[in-house]
Amino acid sequence: LDSLKTAAEDGRLRDLSGLGQRSEEKILKALEAGAGEQAEPRRLLGVGLPAVRRVVEELESHPAAIAVSEAGSVRRRRETVRDLDLIATASDAGALIAAFCQGSWVRDVAARGPTKATVVGHDELRYDLRVVPPECYGNVLQHFSGSKDHNIALREDAQRRGLSISEYGVTVAETSEVVTHATEEELYDYLGYAFIPPELRENDGEVAVARRGQLPELVELSDLRGEMHCHSTWSSDGKNSIVEMATESKGRGYKFLCLTDHSHYLRGGRMEAQWREIEAANERVKPFQILRGVEVNIRADGSLDVVDDALAELDWVVASVHTAFDRTPTERILGAIDNPNVDCIGHLTGRRLLKRTGAEVDIERVVARAAETGTALEINSQPDRLDMRDTHARLAGEAGVLIPVTTDAHSTTALGYAEFGIGLARRAWLTKEQVLNTRTWAQIAKLRR
Repeated sequence: LDSLKTAAEDGRLRDLSGLGQRSEEKILKALEAGAGEQAEPRRLLGVGLPAVRRVVEELESHPAAIAVSEAGSVRRRRETVRDLDLIATASDAGALIAAFCQGSWVRDVAARGPTKATVVGHDELRYDLRVVPPECYGNVLQHFSGSKDHNIALREDAQRRGLSISEYGVTVAETSEVVTHATEEELYDYLGYAFIPPELRENDGEVAVARRGQLPELVELSDLRGEMHCHSTWSSDGKNSIVEMATESKGRGYKFLCLTDHSHYLRGGRMEAQWREIEAANERVKPFQILRGVEVNIRADGSLDVVDDALAELDWVVASVHTAFDRTPTERILGAIDNPNVDCIGHLTGRRLLKRTGAEVDIERVVARAAETGTALEINSQPDRLDMRDTHARLAGEAGVLIPVTTDAHSTTALGYAEFGIGLARRAWLTKEQVLNTRTWAQIAKLRR
């Protein structure tokens, strides 16, 4: 079922005879709902990544530790995860295993051996640690970081060249020599590939492209120059003031922030009042810029809930579907894209991971219209959204659509969600140039419709 779900997520089922995009979406929905068998509980990347990082940091501080890394689906930045894998090398494997099992965060030790252990934390997450010799650390880390399909593709390619790959080394068939590698970079180079970033290891063309040395230089979190979708206390669900949101963004190294409070909280003269507060706040945080924006609702009938004259006065307009997801979502989104005052479509399908499947949106039509009109399509970094998903973002990027990685933050803390969106962007093969908010606001303003 995992392989079927991956194929559906990657858009590969629609190419099979008798299946199309609708069938693929129905299969994916059934799998996400747990059809076929009772799936093990999955957790959001936004839960799993901070948790495994805390364990990595704790183990790295141990005197016996030489290197420690997360592995598995969390290292590939998949949107949801099950077990959290860690790979380490140490001067004393037993001592590191003991420290792992005796951590204050550990609730139960499920299994323990001289070089491997499995524990369950008080957070109900399951952690697996393997401690391996330094000389094969790269082999093991690669094996447990790559997806099953990625590793199969590597093995099949290696077999055609007289090599056999296992988690502990590469065997040369002619001589039976086992070659080990201390780093993943050394392993990929030995096999004849450019280094393949973990986020791409899903067998979606990366092996052949790496063989040719043509992998893109993926966007980095440090490339972001500003936030383009966030909220303040002007929205009833916002937790921090405009100045607080701007100050936190400035502290993160950003140069600008597009304030996009919910339109239904900005009626009755409140939008104009907010503009005055933004003007005053800009005086306090300059040269940092706070831009006047809004997140406008795409109603069930396809209309926007803010008049065009008001939208035309804003610096940045995000249009989003928040209700009636089953009522012609594609046509409603296309209508918003056709409005010259709309700059960006927010959380394209409206999905809530582990809770709600997204609307049945014709992604190809939306991407084509966005490319035609110069409308941006965001990657919403909220851990339970991550919307657009990676396959949709890759399609949009390849079509020339500019993609802002936003947090939809309702608090200063949530501005940190950008890391999850960047992970998704990297899974989508996106470069710095394809992500809109790697630019200054002056550069973005010139690209607006």
